[in-house]
Amino acid sequence: MKQIVLAFSSLLILVVSGCNYFSEPKISEKEAQSIVLKAHTSHIGNAEIKSISHQGNEYMVKWENEENCENGTDYVNDQNGEITKGETAIC
Repeated sequence: MKQIVLAFSSLLILVVSGCNYFSEPKISEKEAQSIVLKAHTSHIGNAEIKSISHQGNEYMVKWENEENCENGTDYVNDQNGEITKGETAIC
């Protein structure tokens, strides 16, 4: 009986500690916006942030550059500021 309680307790500790996957963001929302603006502003036009939200371990940043008829969504890692995924549409 003692072994069962010990095994169950160990399993419970592993499950609870595994659920703590998401940590506090190391970069702010403003920094994520700045990263996306820098990536999508060119000599043709300036990008504008439409919306930003934090989901899981990344920021989802929607942007638009009207001058070159381009818009999209970038996903910025909240720990290192790297754009992990980007979706772009051109008119």
